[in-house]
Amino acid sequence: MEDDGGRRRPWLALFLLGLALHAYAAYNSDLGLDAHVRLNVINDNSADGADAPWGSPRISGDASQPGASAFDGYIPPWNTSEFLMKTTAVLALVVVALLVSINSSQSTTYRLDLTWGALLLLSPVLMFSTSRGYDEASLALLMGLGVAGFGRKVSDERAQLRMHSVLMATSLLFVLGWKGFNILTCFSVWFAALALAEGWMAMIHRQSSPSSSWLVHPWKMGAFASACLFFGVFIVGLFSSSGTFSAIGERPVHFLVATVFALIDTVVLYLLLGCLLWPMVIRRWRSLSEVRGPVHTMLVVYIFTVLTGVVLYIAALWTFESSLWGVGLPETMIVLGNNGRYATLVLIPLVVLLKSVEPAKPTEPMRWIAPLTAVAMVLPFLVFTTFVGHQVWSEDVGERLAEVWQEEDRTFLLVAPESLAMHHLYAMKTHVDLDGSKGVVGHWVAPESASDRLDAELEVDYLIVGPNAEFSVSDEDWVLVDSSQVPVNIPGGIQSGVWSLYSAAA
Repeated sequence: MEDDGGRRRPWLALFLLGLALHAYAAYNSDLGLDAHVRLNVINDNSADGADAPWGSPRISGDASQPGASAFDGYIPPWNTSEFLMKTTAVLALVVVALLVSINSSQSTTYRLDLTWGALLLLSPVLMFSTSRGYDEASLALLMGLGVAGFGRKVSDERAQLRMHSVLMATSLLFVLGWKGFNILTCFSVWFAALALAEGWMAMIHRQSSPSSSWLVHPWKMGAFASACLFFGVFIVGLFSSSGTFSAIGERPVHFLVATVFALIDTVVLYLLLGCLLWPMVIRRWRSLSEVRGPVHTMLVVYIFTVLTGVVLYIAALWTFESSLWGVGLPETMIVLGNNGRYATLVLIPLVVLLKSVEPAKPTEPMRWIAPLTAVAMVLPFLVFTTFVGHQVWSEDVGERLAEVWQEEDRTFLLVAPESLAMHHLYAMKTHVDLDGSKGVVGHWVAPESASDRLDAELEVDYLIVGPNAEFSVSDEDWVLVDSSQVPVNIPGGIQSGVWSLYSAAA
């Protein structure tokens, strides 16, 4: 498949098809809710610095608090519009697809094996991300920096191992900085990674060391590193009083349950099935199980620790949001199940690992059957993501609100359940007052507290009652402007029901 020019042409066609589908999906989909928050942060000039102008998307309580709050995370300075956000996401994925297609094997004259890139471009997971303007592909590129030294000539020399450790530690530094971790944490992780790598290299180069065999056993060392990280994060979380990981101390059992489901979500659903990598893993299973040596050990530990960190973060996030929203963990996992896409962070290192070992020699039909079966399994999701796209009810509300907004209007109130309420509020702000020049203020309140908020003489020009919000509106005080079903009905607490827009009675 890799060396026959005739077999390469269909994969080139699938590569181009995947690229076209990504472009159409980006055109057809609404911007993602997280992307709306970042879009407002970078465009709103009403507050100094990188601030969320209407408050943090993560809130505790039954109502939003007035005023800006700090936003943690990096936003590319050119991502000032929906078009630029989506373009950045798609272009970053194209670079990822080309990088994983580079053929470093000396046994072939072809520079690219587009099988790998085509499979990624046909992944509904990555299409979900790029069509919404998310930054998973950009983060995958940063993580790919860590394996930039894994080319044709890879040796176990200490100088080269040290180069790998520096690149891997630097990748972690960049990714943590992008995600908003403070500079002390970023450099602490960078220094710790280098120190541990130096200690490991010193141990394996002691020929008399009795532990040298397991020190260069990739799977034993990967499991050991993951276990150490798990227990370290768990202990730190038990004593944390703030932040996402503080949920571990508050709900340790919930966190452990969430960890199991996060592992399945990331590794099985999103990486192996969603990114269509399972045929490649199966073909290389025996070779992977038998591989040994410092280089492969370093690569496997890199993948395992990053993936473990992603799983633990998702589990902590689910536990934390479940507590904030006051809903059960199962419902939270359904609503936030797409967090499993964070596992795409390890795509480039994982492909480098898979391509570093010899695959089993399949029969001629199996060269096509397994990859095409992988595509067929996700085809319904691929079609839905491309042609239906990401359609969010708060985008419709924002567009309608912008149409009826008058120059003298200043405030609106969203009545909606806690889950993702502030994200929906920012999606509306994108259409009404993206740069903050109009001085518009949006508020959110949970349905059970909405009457008290309105009775407190809060001046509100428009009232939005979100889907599934149990709240009765007074006909004497409010005039119905518009009401509509959500654009796409997705059961399980994700999106269903009817939204309504009201204006204050004269």
